[in-house]
Amino acid sequence: MAKTAAELMAELANDKQYQAKKTEKEKQINELKRIFEQDEKKLVFDINSNGISVKSVWDLVNTQNDYYEAVPVLIEHLKIKHHPKILAGIARSLAIPKLTDNDDLWLTLVSLYRVTPSDAQIDIPEERGAQQSIAVALEALADNTRVKDLEKIIAEQPAGDSVDWLKDKLRAINRVYSTDHLNSQPGSNDLS
Repeated sequence: MAKTAAELMAELANDKQYQAKKTEKEKQINELKRIFEQDEKKLVFDINSNGISVKSVWDLVNTQNDYYEAVPVLIEHLKIKHHPKILAGIARSLAIPKLTDNDDLWLTLVSLYRVTPSDAQIDIPEERGAQQSIAVALEALADNTRVKDLEKIIAEQPAGDSVDWLKDKLRAINRVYSTDHLNSQPGSNDLS
């Protein structure tokens, strides 16, 4: 006969080995929280000083609120060594299409993608995700003026995290650019 959830919970509560593993896991999680909080302390202070109230850079990711005033701070912190999870949050928070013309941001992201290890190269799960987050930002900012950089990244990092997104973006840019170019040619109205 199967155990009920209550019976299983009571059994686990009395299982010393399970409780020791659970306690160790809680310690690891608390230590990671401490590391993340310490790492992003100055970043959070700088963002808050610009009138944007956050407890973590991750509060900016996917928010509907405008935080454009914090963009210079985020770009500066992108250039500072941070824990990979904090770097990932900074990159994701900068994945804003209206920042496409920001050359400093673009060049910083390109450089970071090149030097940031892919998840396959990282043994510690809590340190994974930075290169993918940088790819998210590159994909959001890429336009037809960034084609050469995208081509170089794809050529240099064919196994990089989310390189397929960058390939898709490159194809989309080339498709739009080709269509726009064709439509601007004399006699282009003849195309159907």
